[in-house]
Order: sequence, then structure tokens, then C-alpha cells
Amino acid sequence: MNDVLQLIHTNLGYLVFAVVLVATVLAFRGGTVEAPVSRFTSLTMVLLDIHVTIGVVLYVVGDWWGADLLVAVVHPVLALGALAVGHIGLGRARRERNPRLAATGLLGALVLVTAAIGVASM
Repeated sequence: MNDVLQLIHTNLGYLVFAVVLVATVLAFRGGTVEAPVSRFTSLTMVLLDIHVTIGVVLYVVGDWWGADLLVAVVHPVLALGALAVGHIGLGRARRERNPRLAATGLLGALVLVTAAIGVASM
């Protein structure tokens, strides 16, 4: 089961990167006060939620806390940070009706997702 979760988590990570990148570009290009967060942006965050959840399950059942420091600590912290920054940005965008906040939150999430992939690839 760990091998299957690892395969899903790894491959889904690259998909998450691509989807967050597209969502970030689209968020900076558009968005209105009436709809500061698009449906695609919301689905992007759901995909990131699923990916991080798979990562947490894999971390626990795969005994990853005993791995190299980058994989055991830095990668999960960056991934959880990406999740937090993205959700905070989208929440603030909805609350303040400011589409720029959604774009900024996605950009922060994109940077952290990229860093998490980079750390896991080392």
C-alpha cells in the first residue's frame, strides 16, 4: 500500500504544481469583486487539500519521520505552508471581495509547492 500511495503522491505532486501554476496565472489575469475566487481556483485548493492529505497519510504509515531531515521535516512543513497560504489568501479574497488577494495567496502556495517538490527531489 505504501508503494501505491508513494506513486500517487509523487505523480499528483507534479499535477498539483501545474494546476496551481495555471490557477495563479488565471487569478492574476481576472477576477471580479462579485466573484473574487473562481470555481477553478476553489477546485485547485481542493486538489491541494487531497494531495497534502495523501502526504500526511503516507508520512504516518510509511514511517517517514525517520527519513533524511529534508524529507522528514522540511518537505511536510513546506507542503502544509502552501496549503495554509493558499487557503488564507482565498478566504481573505472572499471576505474582502478582493480578487488580488486570491492571486497573491495562490502565488505564495505556488512558491511553497515548488520548494516542497525541490526538497523532495534532492
